[in-house]
Amino acid sequence: MFDQGIEEGLSELALVDDAELEVVIAEAELAIRAQSARLAAAIAVGEARQLHRNEGHHSVRSFLKAKLNCSGPRANRLRRCASLVDRHPDVGDALLSGHVGVEQVDVLAKAAAHPVAGNRFGEFKAQLLDHAEQLEHRPFETVVKHFETMADPDGSFDAQRFAEDERSASVSTFDGSVEVTAHGGHPLAAAEMKAIFDAAVETELQADLEQRRAEHGPDAAGVPLARTARQRKFDALHRIFLDSVNAPADGVAPVPMVNVLIDSVTAGDALFGHGLTGTPDLLGVGDAKLDKQRDDLLARECSINGVPVHPDIATKAMLTGKIRRAVVDANRVVIDLGRSSRLFTGSARQAAQLLAVTCTHRGCDIPASVCDVDHRQPWSEGGATDQANAGTLCGSHDRHKHRARLRTRRATNGRDYLIEPTGQAVLPIGAREPAWAEPCPVTGSAPTHNAA
Repeated sequence: MFDQGIEEGLSELALVDDAELEVVIAEAELAIRAQSARLAAAIAVGEARQLHRNEGHHSVRSFLKAKLNCSGPRANRLRRCASLVDRHPDVGDALLSGHVGVEQVDVLAKAAAHPVAGNRFGEFKAQLLDHAEQLEHRPFETVVKHFETMADPDGSFDAQRFAEDERSASVSTFDGSVEVTAHGGHPLAAAEMKAIFDAAVETELQADLEQRRAEHGPDAAGVPLARTARQRKFDALHRIFLDSVNAPADGVAPVPMVNVLIDSVTAGDALFGHGLTGTPDLLGVGDAKLDKQRDDLLARECSINGVPVHPDIATKAMLTGKIRRAVVDANRVVIDLGRSSRLFTGSARQAAQLLAVTCTHRGCDIPASVCDVDHRQPWSEGGATDQANAGTLCGSHDRHKHRARLRTRRATNGRDYLIEPTGQAVLPIGAREPAWAEPCPVTGSAPTHNAA
């Protein structure tokens, strides 16, 4: 296939079935990863030999720009990746074998090159590689950012303080159109602004849905909404501007909901450090266990609406009293309401949504705040309505899960995976099955303790 060129390749691909087409996509991606690993190794050896000087270049970056005819940013990424592979060959092996992608390795390379956190990269490399293999790209980036924040709290605090000091915003108009931009700011302010904007967009959506129902009755679902999603976002921002000069009808301004998630160890250290509690051991686990938990950076949690922040920022946010706050245990369980409730409502629903940023179906970016809270083990089969049995899925993927008879299985990394009726886990290209924390809901096979 493709021996005669792209046109012939397209013609051949048009004749294969969906399963074969997926195989072609997977094989092409795995080939890219393997070649990228080889390229990184070659660049590493070339840099050690000062190969770039053979052609009069003063740096590897300029050599790569000239030789590959690539941009400066790509040359930087390639050199960073080469340095990572040279220092940590097991990362290169993961890329060569296709278990992790090129973008994930670039994120790892940035972390390894961090001036402070990079010194502890080797300690957490195995865990970070596992996350690179199992997580989607956006949550993986969050995990690595979390590692950098915890490994270099002073540096992350300085960076966040710099962003706050350099905050700016502007509103400009030209030829009847408007452009609004904002940069920097305090993480709590950013989270509040995002929460207010999301709520305003949801209000505009509900207004369109109500208008459609009023005009078309039972046939409303098949009729397009009056505005596009982009138009509703603009109108939502306009409404926020207008509301800033209009008092709410009941005289009470709405308070944005912001989630500050912090583990007991981080919370205890922050509160104790500022003299707000007599001991950092909030749960009374003892000094030895507390020290062990304190050193496990990737098990720690300190974020505002899913964005890693310095503990002092989270502490300041908690003390304002205008946020929803939760202290999570080592298993990230916030609340347990047992089987006394049929549906996820109130605090049980909020807790389930608190631990997810988006719909948990791979590739879906629908915010968790507007998702359904699904029973991992169905209610009809004895599944409890509690945090341990909860998962967030958007309406479309919730219905797809039930139509396709997919089940859910939790791994030791705390993540949920969809399981096909055959018992096979739904995984991205190149990823191996994780270590399971519970039996397979289809075959009943016991949990595993090592990745396949």
